[in-house]
Amino acid sequence: MKQESLTAKIIAEGELILDAPLLIGSGGGEAENQIDIHVLRDKDGIPYIPGTSLAGVLRAFVEADDAQTGELIFGTPQDSHGKDALELQSAISLYDVRLSDVKTIVRDGVSLDGATGVAIAHHKFDYEAIDSGAHGPFRMEITLRGIHAEHEENIQNVLKRLRGRLLGGFYLGARTTKGFGRVHLKELKVDTYDFSNPKDVISWLHPERANAENHTEYAGDTGKRVYAESDFVIDADFAIAHSLIIRDYDKSARDAASHDETSISAVMKRDSRGNFIIPGTSLKGVLRHHAACIVRQLSSTGSFDEAEAFIERVMGPSTETMKQRPNESKKRSDFVVDEAVISQGVIEADQSRNRIDRFTGGTIDTALFTTKPIWQKNHGEPVVRLHFGVKDAEEWEAGLALLLLKDLWLGRTAIGGEKSIGRGTLEGISATVSYLGDTWTIRRNEPVDEEAAEFMQEFVSALVEEVRA
Repeated sequence: MKQESLTAKIIAEGELILDAPLLIGSGGGEAENQIDIHVLRDKDGIPYIPGTSLAGVLRAFVEADDAQTGELIFGTPQDSHGKDALELQSAISLYDVRLSDVKTIVRDGVSLDGATGVAIAHHKFDYEAIDSGAHGPFRMEITLRGIHAEHEENIQNVLKRLRGRLLGGFYLGARTTKGFGRVHLKELKVDTYDFSNPKDVISWLHPERANAENHTEYAGDTGKRVYAESDFVIDADFAIAHSLIIRDYDKSARDAASHDETSISAVMKRDSRGNFIIPGTSLKGVLRHHAACIVRQLSSTGSFDEAEAFIERVMGPSTETMKQRPNESKKRSDFVVDEAVISQGVIEADQSRNRIDRFTGGTIDTALFTTKPIWQKNHGEPVVRLHFGVKDAEEWEAGLALLLLKDLWLGRTAIGGEKSIGRGTLEGISATVSYLGDTWTIRRNEPVDEEAAEFMQEFVSALVEEVRA
């Protein structure tokens, strides 16, 4: 069989669902609306996901498992053409996904001061994103030729992993390490047309493209995510210890306009479906700041600059670092978090307080203000699930993630605003930790398995050694 001979076609179709906000921007914003990044739209004004974005993400996932098979499927990268190298054409075609039921949102971000943990003045930016819940038709076509026959087993193994990735969920677009861009496929239909089978040839040539004899359907299941074996992944369920507020200032302004007597200065952030959320940007900012505190405590010098440089190895450079050293190569963050959705088990309630004069300690006349945090209905029940971890983690990075989990679990790390009056602390209920093919479970009021405890202690010890090296 000649290498260029056409042997089969694989057609995969399904519905791509946004599980988190998606940020695929079209570039800089426009002066009149003060938004720094706009959602990418086609000529008809419909938001879409370019096939190139899908191809880049899926290629990276495949090549992490098997680089040689990845080249067979996705082709030889342009920058790797050598004099004697075999140049391979891509066997895969991924089509643009035009999105329906789109609700665009505007998110704001700020940079935090690493020493104080508060927002840095004039470091605010706004960007437009597509909120979760949007969806669109996904189509992928793979053309197999004679050259692929020699590697059939490897290709089938890679495609099986790729299918699991599509069904369980993967990430697209920008700010994926901060909770954006998580998507998955549902109702995936896969047809494999074997051109050595006359019936499949007829089905392929049929005007309406009849199903192949090898036709399979799959239902998406985001509870079965596929990760690289070297990823260190934590999924943890928490109760809210007291109250929680992630400020949505735009909503506060609208609420203030509708109140006659008392203005609402801060309300809890929601998504477009009305669910309370902890944005990935907020969570990652808190964890980054706390990680630096952990490193300073473990180091022999307690230096802030040394701790920040250490944290940049896993979480990437801070905004301030990039401004100070713009010409240095930028490292992408390996530390990832998901946006947390709180859909039930909590209530929102007004809480009014007086502003305090910092000099006298007394209240300031006519300075009553109201915020609307959320409170848990039934104490001790899990209402918040946090997902975070490190891609391609070393043992010391796993140790840092474990210490972050520990401090969240014990209520030592506060999330959101008004921390000084006790808001934002959590109580750990249960957690699963996955790394290098092993999974460990932690539950409140239950002893940790001895073998798991030994492994986790090794990770923490590796962190201590790395910090003090």
